[in-house]
Amino acid sequence: MDTAIQRHPVTLVLSRHARPGAEAAFDALLHRLASAATAFPGHLGVQVLRPEPGSGAAYTIIVRFGSQAELDAWTGSEVRRQLLAEADRLTVDGLVVERLSGLEGWIRLPGARVVVPPPRWKVAVVTWLAIVPVIELLSGLLIPALVGWPWYTRPIALTLVMIPLMTWVVMPFATRLARPFLYPSRGEGDHAGPGGALGDQQP
Repeated sequence: MDTAIQRHPVTLVLSRHARPGAEAAFDALLHRLASAATAFPGHLGVQVLRPEPGSGAAYTIIVRFGSQAELDAWTGSEVRRQLLAEADRLTVDGLVVERLSGLEGWIRLPGARVVVPPPRWKVAVVTWLAIVPVIELLSGLLIPALVGWPWYTRPIALTLVMIPLMTWVVMPFATRLARPFLYPSRGEGDHAGPGGALGDQQP
């Protein structure tokens, strides 16, 4: 049971500003980081979003792993430590890191290639509004058919239907419907547009 819980995918979102004049060297370093990450077990992909030239905006790097333990193995590795030490000489600020998992994985900017999370309270509101009608619908349809089942098997049957339905049908639809609420001021700069990504490395 513990192993299954630990297998939930985890996303690491990092951002950093390149030193003026060092953008090309920083780009090359990010490619080396992406290549190194692919060699680690559980790696699901790396995306690098580069700012418009001269904008002064930060680079955003998104790393995905199949579990928290596999992500920790990468973040604690000697090869990553050495590459980050090189990055310190090419950047003007420290590394900003955010980990995403759980319900945040359901909420993503429609059409974007990278997870850009809205505030967590908005995630909670949209998830609650989406899940209540699903629970009501499934309760009306499934519970009468499960009356003869042992009590401990009913939640299992209910969630086996509800979780895939929420993940692949309800939440994508709810996210699009609630887009003005979730992302009231997000522009094109918040996601990967043409030429916006250095790469999307897949294992």
